[in-house]
Amino acid sequence: MNWRRPVLRSLLRIHKPQVLRELELIESIERKSPEAVRAVQEERLGHLLHHAWRHTEYYREVLEACGAVRSGRVNLDRFADIPFLTKDIIRTQRDRLRACELPRGRKAYWNRSGGSTGAPLEFYQDSGYWASTIANRTYHFSLAGKQLGERELKVWGHEGDLYSGTLGWRSVAENWLYNRRFQQCWHLPEERIRRIIAEINDWRPKLMWCYRDGIDGVARYVNRHHLAVHSPQAIILGGATVHDFIAQTISRAFKAPVLSAYGSREIGAAACQCLLGQGHHIAAQSHVIEAVDDDGMAVFDRDAELVVTPLQNYAMPFIRYRIGDRGILSRGRCACGRSFPLLDAITGRVVEVIYNARGDQIDPIFFIWIMSEKLDRPRMRKAQIVQEEDGSITLNLVLDSGAATQEVMGDLTDVAPRIKAVMGSDCEVRIAFVDEIPLTSSGKHPYIVSRKAEAAANYARAS
Repeated sequence: MNWRRPVLRSLLRIHKPQVLRELELIESIERKSPEAVRAVQEERLGHLLHHAWRHTEYYREVLEACGAVRSGRVNLDRFADIPFLTKDIIRTQRDRLRACELPRGRKAYWNRSGGSTGAPLEFYQDSGYWASTIANRTYHFSLAGKQLGERELKVWGHEGDLYSGTLGWRSVAENWLYNRRFQQCWHLPEERIRRIIAEINDWRPKLMWCYRDGIDGVARYVNRHHLAVHSPQAIILGGATVHDFIAQTISRAFKAPVLSAYGSREIGAAACQCLLGQGHHIAAQSHVIEAVDDDGMAVFDRDAELVVTPLQNYAMPFIRYRIGDRGILSRGRCACGRSFPLLDAITGRVVEVIYNARGDQIDPIFFIWIMSEKLDRPRMRKAQIVQEEDGSITLNLVLDSGAATQEVMGDLTDVAPRIKAVMGSDCEVRIAFVDEIPLTSSGKHPYIVSRKAEAAANYARAS
């Protein structure tokens, strides 16, 4: 019997009523019609636009100019005419983006992104946004079959997140009540991997919520050494794009379904797969997610750039924010019967897009599959594809300790011809054996790096 669930909901009602109200809203609309879900989303979008127009200097000008808000009257038909918000605009207009007044009961606080694709981004959020994020995450856990109070283990790769969630008597008491434990994975020597495996087997969590690269390292160790490890109900991955070969590696190790969650520090918990794995259920009551082509036009059912509007951050509204991710927005609905719109897949970062000499965009999945095949071979531990500024391709490989390059060269003979087949016969392809592949500033393993795309973006910013 899970006695914690009713206790936690009662405590939320007393001490964090915003969280419980948000959770109850999500639960109340999940099985309603798509039109009913959209009505809640549009009502909240209208409130956000009016607040941004009234209380921020930047959006007062922008929303009036495009016609989305005129003289205090919101016109949602003009939402798609609102100019995109970029990271550069946030940096240069930060004070003008911050609301001069918040609804009663909300408090603002400062936050910053991890800086995966460049300098960290600094911004403000508020307590309403935070309540929405907690409610979304709680609901996402329920999509994986885990209810409030059932055992969970967080294996995370950001040092600050774990410290802020575990230090002090209040955190200790809250974690005991929520029935959760933590393990860090930002540094994974063998001793740390063994400790994480021992914790999983001892704690036997119902759900594991994990940083993609950390649990991938643990799973590869489990598979390599044929270890027995507890199988949770599900494993939810966050922190970076969940490629199929990573999910397969982790699922093979733990004999459990692996689900992908989508979100970031800027937008919070925005979408998550359910156990059917047919797509990411978008938290439509708290987010608007669009997919746009190179001309900024809305598209469905094909890979495109994602544009996100979090509806519950009134401290610094992010309206039509170009977050830097790519994905596939679906017109369909999940067979589970829930009515939330679906983000069919998150395909990667904008800066991971690689172009050949003809200007054709090459799907990053092509390179991901090349790497996944190589990482399934003995002696190969990590891989990375880099497109240099001159358009050439470098495959960086990290071998197991003690492995010699001669042992693996036979497995690499097909790499250059396969890459040249899509990049062009004149494309130079190099294989480099390196001691390590540096993580990004936020602790992620960059599987694909396009220095050509980064150089173009830097040039555009400077122009």
